Amino acid sequence: MSTETVSSAAAIGLRRSKMSERLLIPAAFITTAGNAFQITAASILVFHADQKALAVGWVFIAMSIPQVALAVLFGRLVDKFDRRTLSVIADLASAVTALALPLWLWSGGSHTLGAYLATFLLACSAALFMPASNALVKERVRDERLGTFNARFEMATNAGMLIASGLAGILFVAIGPMPLFIFNSGTFVVSAVLTYLIGRKPPTAAPEAHHEAATTADARPAAKPTAPPIKRLALLYVNANMGLVVASTLLLVVILHNFHKGPWLIGVVDALAFSGFLIGAALYPKISSRVKILPLAVIAMLGNVAMWCLEPLNYILLMSVIPIGGFCYALTRIAARTMLMRASPQDRAGRIFGGTQAASLALSVLATVALSALADATTVQYAFWGLGALQAGIAIGTYISLVKPMSALAKQSEVLEATAA
Repeated sequence: MSTETVSSAAAIGLRRSKMSERLLIPAAFITTAGNAFQITAASILVFHADQKALAVGWVFIAMSIPQVALAVLFGRLVDKFDRRTLSVIADLASAVTALALPLWLWSGGSHTLGAYLATFLLACSAALFMPASNALVKERVRDERLGTFNARFEMATNAGMLIASGLAGILFVAIGPMPLFIFNSGTFVVSAVLTYLIGRKPPTAAPEAHHEAATTADARPAAKPTAPPIKRLALLYVNANMGLVVASTLLLVVILHNFHKGPWLIGVVDALAFSGFLIGAALYPKISSRVKILPLAVIAMLGNVAMWCLEPLNYILLMSVIPIGGFCYALTRIAARTMLMRASPQDRAGRIFGGTQAASLALSVLATVALSALADATTVQYAFWGLGALQAGIAIGTYISLVKPMSALAKQSEVLEATAA
């Protein structure tokens, strides 16, 4: 194959990758916003109907169970069928479910039962969408673009979640639940259209004949390639996700119970954390170009843990350090996601991200229960410090176990690049 042909193919591949990025990011933003609209509005609807905090808790349980139970199964399904098609199907199923809820309410159905069923079915769709969309990213976005893409992806999805959660409460009061749920259905349709417009999967080029034998010049078998440490990289990503869920629960307790402040402080803290996250995500491409990605993920995690250990001491200190925590969290989450995505074989990306999602939710539930019990038995500060010790231990232990295989993979990549040249 001539140099000109290779350059032309690379340019076409880069254009396709950038086009996919331009469509996948807004699609992810809209789907995340739709799910946040649903969970917030459904929680308000249920609370108004039953006036019990436990009723709201059941909404979150209805959201979590399908994703834990189905994510691995759907991940395997994603690896057997077209990822774009499955992503579109998941979005359209969510649209139908979201539209069914206001129709149910309009017909006089129970608000509580309708909210639980809709949330459960939307969680089933999300259990398919999550591995399908991540596998689609792996399929369509070039490896060298993954760092930049994931930074923008995280900004978009977190912005969608925060904006939708805030707007859901305002719109619920302003226009009522029926128009809100109908609008929510429309968000999933728009996401499906954007995903469909990505187009079919480009054909994979066949390997060249002169690369047919994986042998050395003297006909001896080449060394066995180093397998990517998928499970350990997934643990880094799970660790980041788990910390956010548990810390969010503990922050509610420390603000309302220990600091004796109102919900206004929760909003301020969320805004400060999100501002730090946005700055971290925006700066990630520059920082990752100067710092190796594995140490960056672990150092940022330890920085995040240090901020969490300071947060329960005083509410002024909380507001001072939480933007730094958000900044560090953005770096560790994007770095962990990028490493896992780069290491995942394209034909197994669905099951890898499906399994990671299930593990994240399961570990988050276990850690939340255990640390909440610790907070009740002692003080919430010990729960924060227990979370910090758990996350720091996982991060450091995983880093130590990853140094050797990641170094071997880097050397293997250098050899392959030199051979190709």
